[in-house]
Amino acid sequence: MKNRIFKSVLSHDKESDRVYLMDLDSDDFPEILTYMEDLANNNQYSKLFAKIPAKYGPTFLAAGYINEASVPGFYNNQDDALFLVKYKFAERRFPETRALVSLQQMLLQPADHKKQELEECFAIRLLKEEDTTIMIPVFKEVFETYPFPIYDASFLIKSMQEDGTRYYGVFKGNQLIAISSAECNDIKKNAEMTDFAVLPTHRGKKLATHLLSFMEDSLTKEDFKTLYSIARLHSIPMNKTFYNQGYQYAGTLTRNTQISGKIESMNVWYKKI
Repeated sequence: MKNRIFKSVLSHDKESDRVYLMDLDSDDFPEILTYMEDLANNNQYSKLFAKIPAKYGPTFLAAGYINEASVPGFYNNQDDALFLVKYKFAERRFPETRALVSLQQMLLQPADHKKQELEECFAIRLLKEEDTTIMIPVFKEVFETYPFPIYDASFLIKSMQEDGTRYYGVFKGNQLIAISSAECNDIKKNAEMTDFAVLPTHRGKKLATHLLSFMEDSLTKEDFKTLYSIARLHSIPMNKTFYNQGYQYAGTLTRNTQISGKIESMNVWYKKI
């Protein structure tokens, strides 16, 4: 469950079996490290995960964290971001070797930057609060489980109103067939490109790529500086979407996030705009 500790934004849950420091407020440093450690010990979580400005890195490294990914200029083109992790149980840190081999093969192939026009039968637009009732069935069909309550209309509305999240949808006529979202930090000018969900009946039409392009254009107009994503290691097509769109591979978070019923490793991608 997502909640605010001090001024920082922190989440922790048994499904992903982790503590996640999403946004560190300087007023909470360094006490937040002790709080995270206590949370992990009290709930027997096997991983701590922190996304922080690089200038706070030494204290986290001294506390036993390791760096699994980094993004330059993440905070308003000024500070870099470190994606630091600490494993409480050794078995959690074992890499998913076969999936990493597949990712390596993809990264050694040239990216395909060729753009395709969106078929005329489809239209993309920003989703609004009144669209939440048609968003939930799409999320439910695509994701068996998810680390945040995207099946709850009140959560979706709150994320729009209070958290700066923009949702985008592809329509065929009046039917919503694909969704994505940008979790935006309007002050630090970065946005996480996430929640890509395309109905199985409409896959193979590069709708995720078209959504990503639409999102990029919209956020460029809002003067965002850094776009990033945390994509499932096992989903080579989704990783290829970011790769072909000019995103840079920044590292892999080992066994990091519960999605569709199991804890999976995630790849960090970023793009400067």
